[in-house]
Amino acid sequence: MTPTYHLSLWQKRQAAMLYHYSSQSYLDALLPKIEELIVMAEMLLERRSILDPLMVSERWGVRDTAANWSTGGFPALIAYRQSTMWHMAKRADQCYGITGTNQCAHMLGEFSMQWATAEQEKAFRKRAEQVFRYGYDIDGVMQRSWNDAVFWFAWQEVKEHFPQLPKFKVHLDIEGETGKVPVRTGVYIPQDDPNGALQFGWIGGGEGFFKPLEECQTFNEIGLEALSSVGRAKLWVDASAMLNFVRQPRHANVFPYSEDPAYYQLGNKIFTERPCKWYFVELLEGEFEDSDPDAMADAPGSEPQHPPRKASGEPCPHAGWWFSPAREGSRQYFRDGAIFPKLEGDYGYTFWLWSPDQSRPTLC
Repeated sequence: MTPTYHLSLWQKRQAAMLYHYSSQSYLDALLPKIEELIVMAEMLLERRSILDPLMVSERWGVRDTAANWSTGGFPALIAYRQSTMWHMAKRADQCYGITGTNQCAHMLGEFSMQWATAEQEKAFRKRAEQVFRYGYDIDGVMQRSWNDAVFWFAWQEVKEHFPQLPKFKVHLDIEGETGKVPVRTGVYIPQDDPNGALQFGWIGGGEGFFKPLEECQTFNEIGLEALSSVGRAKLWVDASAMLNFVRQPRHANVFPYSEDPAYYQLGNKIFTERPCKWYFVELLEGEFEDSDPDAMADAPGSEPQHPPRKASGEPCPHAGWWFSPAREGSRQYFRDGAIFPKLEGDYGYTFWLWSPDQSRPTLC
């Protein structure tokens, strides 16, 4: 029997988001958004050209004028558009990278818009923020900076676009490794950590564009405790449950200001990074889940769906921690496709069950 790797609901969602934000179509849609922003800026500048000479100050010179913004701020928009067009063209060579979003946002923040009315400035900055948020989603994927929390909040913004999740295939014969350039462009899942965040990797296509896979973003010890205590369905949702967790006396040194609502999200105090090996996750174009048997896993109070029990001699259907009632202390970690062993002294088959404790494994 050919070993397989079954993605959890949350892993499927991560893979769907990574392929969505890294797609050519998503990048292509950034360009018209930038061009609309440029047109808006041109219209505002044209309207203010008559009043501009009246805004020259003896103390500040032309700092607050439309001419000054046109000289310093407007070129940042043009550079942003050119950078996006360049990235669009480089995708043909499987080159991926950071957009000019952060540079443009920083430059526009350096120049005053007091030459515009309050309403005009508010409207322009609102439109610019929408464009930058769109670009930052691309950059987050390329920087490999998304942990479990970032993925969850990103899913809230994009989930309406996925009434059905795409189908995926995990290739156990296509492996990646932290610190090495992957052999195939696409999404990668950590081999030995069911809680580790997935990554998007690419093979490059030109000097300076090769980027190795990064370390796995995963939960540290207190993060695993939070995951077990609060539960997957409530971890980033139930503020009361999370607050109760951080207010426990043994967490006083980790969360010294537990009354702060920001700690409902537990911050970055529950994450760590570690090197690992990866499997390639292929997006099966045009194929979708007919139904979602794990959909209720997100419903508060519902029981998560676990793999069925397996007998000794059968392959493991899902990487994780398993135990056998045949022997106390039998809990151990199995990779996808690993053959479940028969325990000594057991009569007939040894049955293995999915462990309710799925703490980050140490491979056996």
